[in-house]
Amino acid sequence: MLWFWLLPLGLLAAILLAPSLVRGSASSRALKRRMFPHRSGTGQVRVALECPLPVYVRLEREGSGPLSLLPNGANALAWPRWEWEEALLFSPRKRGEYPLPRIRVFARDLLGLREVEVRVNQESDRVLAYPEAFGLLSPDLRLTLLADGPEARGGLEDPSRFAGVRAYTPGDPLSRLHWKATAHHGKPMVREFARVRSSGVWLHLDLHAQGKQGAIYLEHATALAASLLVAAEEANLAVGLSAGAGGIGLGRGALHLSRILEVLARANPEQQARPVPIPPPGVNLLLVTQEASGSVIEGALRARARASRVHLIALPEGFYLKPGEKGRPVFGKTEGVLRLLEKRKLLEAEGVRVHILRGNENILRIADL
Repeated sequence: MLWFWLLPLGLLAAILLAPSLVRGSASSRALKRRMFPHRSGTGQVRVALECPLPVYVRLEREGSGPLSLLPNGANALAWPRWEWEEALLFSPRKRGEYPLPRIRVFARDLLGLREVEVRVNQESDRVLAYPEAFGLLSPDLRLTLLADGPEARGGLEDPSRFAGVRAYTPGDPLSRLHWKATAHHGKPMVREFARVRSSGVWLHLDLHAQGKQGAIYLEHATALAASLLVAAEEANLAVGLSAGAGGIGLGRGALHLSRILEVLARANPEQQARPVPIPPPGVNLLLVTQEASGSVIEGALRARARASRVHLIALPEGFYLKPGEKGRPVFGKTEGVLRLLEKRKLLEAEGVRVHILRGNENILRIADL
């Protein structure tokens, strides 16, 4: 009669032990791991479990605020193998590197007496969000910062340098029609402008952020840096970057630009301003800073000896208005602004052009300074 009691006890023990026997793996994959903020990305979550005995499975997939992902989950009776898949649709809210959400798996016996968390081998991709780049709508702004120099083939058109007229070709804007030349030749003629460009554009991003506005400054500064460098690359100019301890030398092409954007995406604020590196000869050097410290100003003057021109762009409030944005008035001047205003004439006399962009001023205003 002993077996009569051992059989149900063994069955009960097996049922209670079943959750501890579950093994499995999980993976979170992104089809596109590098992207700009507010763009849609897709991915997939997969879970596979081996269950020697029947169990109830409860799955919890975490959410992610930075990736705009809500949590999700599933419940099922699993045996001997259970698989679960979910398509992910995410959108980064701002620049940075974010892991795809992890998955937790719980197994419960058929009697509902015991539940354990299953240890699964997990592999999760990370999504890198570049800074949010905006279009430089003003041709004057592009010329002011990216293509200041002598006439050359390629590069950007300078609307202030009339080069002559030529016959109209499909795709030419109608606003370029030269009516007098059209009447004289008896066929459509358009204006043609000279093209200017420098040998390259080097941007130094000062990561020294001060006060409560420091985090805001870094987001706006990286967005401005990305926008300027994307515009320069589109104009077929060589571009380079220095930011903190990271830096990418001069180069061209989409792959080179993506490496620069990766550095900007991972940039973090620093306690002290780093020295401005000496740029390659002949480039246009752009210095982006919150409040130009003494070391930044000294670095701009040293760099002027090799650069064709140096632009120092200060963001004292840490932010500016992007094209189309409207802001509130900003009153008073910070100590950094006052210090920079005192040295502005000296800097510009040495070939360093100073742009002070305050929080209530549109980025396109740089072209008018």
